[in-house]
Amino acid sequence: MSASERHILIIGAGVLGLSSAWYLQKRGARVTVLDREPIKDAASCGNAGLISFGHPPLTRPGVSVQGLKWMFDKRSPLYIKPRLDGDLARWLWTFHRHCKQSYYEQTMQVLCELGHLSADCFESILSETSIDCDWNRQGWDDVCMYEETLDHAEEEAKMLAQFGFEAERIDGDSLRREAPIYTDSIAGAIRFKDSATLSPRAFTAGLARELTARGVEIRTECTVQDLLKRGDRIEGVRLETGEELTAEATVLAAGVWSDQLARTVGLKIPMQPARGYHRDVVGLDSMPPRGCTLNETFIAVSPFHDTLRLAGTLELSGFNAPWLKDRLTHLTEAGGTYLRGVDTATVTQEWAGFRPCTADGMPVVGAVPRLPGLFVGTGHAMMGMTLGPASGKLIAEAVCDETPALESPLLAAARY
Repeated sequence: MSASERHILIIGAGVLGLSSAWYLQKRGARVTVLDREPIKDAASCGNAGLISFGHPPLTRPGVSVQGLKWMFDKRSPLYIKPRLDGDLARWLWTFHRHCKQSYYEQTMQVLCELGHLSADCFESILSETSIDCDWNRQGWDDVCMYEETLDHAEEEAKMLAQFGFEAERIDGDSLRREAPIYTDSIAGAIRFKDSATLSPRAFTAGLARELTARGVEIRTECTVQDLLKRGDRIEGVRLETGEELTAEATVLAAGVWSDQLARTVGLKIPMQPARGYHRDVVGLDSMPPRGCTLNETFIAVSPFHDTLRLAGTLELSGFNAPWLKDRLTHLTEAGGTYLRGVDTATVTQEWAGFRPCTADGMPVVGAVPRLPGLFVGTGHAMMGMTLGPASGKLIAEAVCDETPALESPLLAAARY
């Protein structure tokens, strides 16, 4: 069956679902996108907006051990709410087993290749549309408070160089001359030249508008209850209202909720909902010229016009736990030690949402061989906005039986 004869259902109107729709409609498919929330409330819109191609996975060597020191501190980069939870315990053990150097090297090979593909996808989409998302391709700075961490960051940058990502070391005085917002305590930064920043909400909303104009149906406030399975084949979805929608292919791109829906047809995608936070502030005397990370705090910072977004933290507390105000406060308080005036700036928006984190640190992208008609795109953790366009392209290629631009067992749904 040709792409033009296919009806494709996509569950999830975040960046990955919309990117999948983009590449499918370009192939002539009839596409329907479903999401239980309005586009503006999607988790993709809460992303930091730092498009860091070549970013490592969560499963870095030593991270699980460091996490043990952080896990009970509500202001730490990783907070785990103490509770009896078998799924969480299994996830943590699997995560720990993957925090090895050999595995890290394998994942970086794949993630860097996916990053290069995503850079091309962003440029292609933005050149073909009128999306205004404050796209800034000037790279990003890994800003360090101490010489020791600056040295370590430089070593990481040298490792990335083998995958085609350029970086340079900048001392603190040079950084302050370029951007007076940086405080005197900054030792310097590593500048990664190949990445970008954008407004996640503007990009997501703009892509949705472009898709609608091209004939893609986007239905929001529309909750999928389960997948329709006839024999071994997935043939569509059943909505909470009882309505059934059929399709030749169904793409499951519902973020951390993908696991719950996958389990309705016997597929498990072991993920934890890792809550992330952001704060937007205005009224600063100056702005950084490009996005940055505040190395020792794991906070990501992105400038959008007159607004500065500070985002970060991973909080494993389950779906129903309330927001932790301390974690929002920490973003601006810690940010103020690196960036002048951030801790006293006017807060215009606060947000918290769930990042889909797999136990092995890698996203899930592609077909499910034992369930024909089902394709999965999820598990990108903090890298959903960065890798969403490339993952959407891979999904479209898989749906249309094309040779994929990138194929790896580390991405395959079959690994579960």
